[in-house]
Amino acid sequence: MNLIFRLIRIVILSMLRPGLHPLDPSSLRFRAWPLDLDINVHMTNSRYFALMDLGRTELIMRNGIAKQMFKRKWQPVVSGSTMRFKRAIKPFQSFALETQALYWDDKGFYLEQRFVSGGKTLALGVVKAVFVGPNGIVAPDEVCRLVGTDTASPSMPDWLSGWPDMESAIEARLAI
Repeated sequence: MNLIFRLIRIVILSMLRPGLHPLDPSSLRFRAWPLDLDINVHMTNSRYFALMDLGRTELIMRNGIAKQMFKRKWQPVVSGSTMRFKRAIKPFQSFALETQALYWDDKGFYLEQRFVSGGKTLALGVVKAVFVGPNGIVAPDEVCRLVGTDTASPSMPDWLSGWPDMESAIEARLAI
């Protein structure tokens, strides 16, 4: 992993911070360092996705999923993602990454990951994630039950209603 020191910091801080309910948001602070930049002297697109991995790691550590994951030999896997960039993150700029589960269905968890600075959204990512165990994909309801929540999934946000169609179209294209 190219962000090993950030990962170590997040793992340690996650153990010290209070636990979260699976629907609670998490927030991490970062700064754009020179190695995060591309030739346009702003944070490179791939770094957003790498930092999003760290945001999801922090979230599953604090909401109790990581404990179940290690116990049951599950692996967290992103099965789909989309990103919209609005404002560049410049060198040495401080920003927050806010990660929150939006909803889940029988196919996975859907999370919003928002990059924010000065009260403005800089970029917004939506991720579909699953946990894969020795016997295949673990049902999201089972994950929730094992972390002690019987909360039903919130409804899919209206603004995300096109996601299933987009996934189906991409799946069909992959079959070619």
